[in-house]
Amino acid sequence: MKNLVWLASYPRSGNTWFRVFLSMLLSENRNKTDLNRLEAGLNANSRILFDELAGINSSDLTSSEIDNLKPKVYELLSDERLAHIYIKTHDQYFVNDSGNPVFPDENTFGCIYFVRNPLDVAVSNAFYFNRSIDEVINLMNSNTYTLNFSPNMLLPILAEKTGSWSWNVLSWYHSDLKVHFMRYEEMISQPMKTFSKAINFLDLHYADDLISEALLNTSIEKLQKSEESGGFKEKLQGCKTFFRNGKAGNWKTELNANQIAKIITDHREVMQLFGYIDDSNKIIE
Repeated sequence: MKNLVWLASYPRSGNTWFRVFLSMLLSENRNKTDLNRLEAGLNANSRILFDELAGINSSDLTSSEIDNLKPKVYELLSDERLAHIYIKTHDQYFVNDSGNPVFPDENTFGCIYFVRNPLDVAVSNAFYFNRSIDEVINLMNSNTYTLNFSPNMLLPILAEKTGSWSWNVLSWYHSDLKVHFMRYEEMISQPMKTFSKAINFLDLHYADDLISEALLNTSIEKLQKSEESGGFKEKLQGCKTFFRNGKAGNWKTELNANQIAKIITDHREVMQLFGYIDDSNKIIE
């Protein structure tokens, strides 16, 4: 059954904001922003989800064995209901060692991919993961970067093959799946138009006033207040807040000229593809 909807992105690109918005629409109580009870709250790499559906402890498996089982796990998940199942992932789109796509086409309705200017991605990731900007810039250019990798700990989230920022984007761009791209900057500057297009892509039908209400109730100010009052289970331990300021253009005051130049050099192709720089590598604002 084609009912799996992948909500994919490189970390800190607007994925969670959209999931809260979508959950607001899907919920009967649209006036309450409950970050810890999201209708669109499944994580593709949840260890509990994998263990329950696979019928085996992931801690007993190698990374390759887990990836080889994931398509079957997602197939079993798909069989559990007729309606769309929304699943967050920071994985790149990839083929496992058995030669099968980890994200099975036969069970996938489509994917919404959230893309954000890598200049701002670098800043947001540095704050969130408490790393230096230079370290983050290097990780963003690493094809082997793996999120949640910890050989000495059993984290609740399985390792995610994030890869470089460019390849994460391109892997989904060139996948065999139906993919709708949302630019973070347009989510901010043209929310009604941008979110409505995503809702249409998902073949959901909501009146404009309901979409507008959901956007209003998931403003950055309301998300911050909700996190402050009730916490957010997805927030990384040691990070002060998940929802920082939700703005575009923070790179202008946080990055130096060398850091900006390196990011553009590392990710020129994809930045041009999504309109962040022009053909002469000049930043488009």
